Amino acid sequence: MHLKAHVKIENGTFEDWESFFKSYGDERSKYVKNEKILKINDQEAEVDFEVTDIDGLTALSGTEEIVMNEKRLGVVTTLL
Repeated sequence: MHLKAHVKIENGTFEDWESFFKSYGDERSKYVKNEKILKINDQEAEVDFEVTDIDGLTALSGTEEIVMNEKRLGVVTTLL
């Protein structure tokens, strides 16, 4: 399944978010492929990717560490 997500970073910069996002890239790659990150500006990005395991990706996205870091950065993700 091909998806595109808009990411708004309310409490940080694109670089802060990108560093966090890449920190769990190996784990995320078990559930997605062909991931592309596009910086829109200092507080926004788009991520284009293909989901290979939606249940695994959903479980990963709900882990305490990811939820806490997204909250810290004020991340708001909208599927396009």
